[in-house]
Amino acid sequence: MKIIILGAGQVGGTLAEHLAREENDITVVDTDAKKLRELHTKIDIRTVTGAGSYR
Repeated sequence: MKIIILGAGQVGGTLAEHLAREENDITVVDTDAKKLRELHTKIDIRTVTGAGSYR
């Protein structure tokens, strides 16, 4: 399943980890590039730096 998570904070990061273990295709969007890099090094997900409320 393809899933987009808006926000790489505590909830978004934990959710991404759990869903990635279930072999889902995860994309996390956040404005904080540092958080996204940390999350990307922990789990195999796609990350996008930007505001999730904008196109």
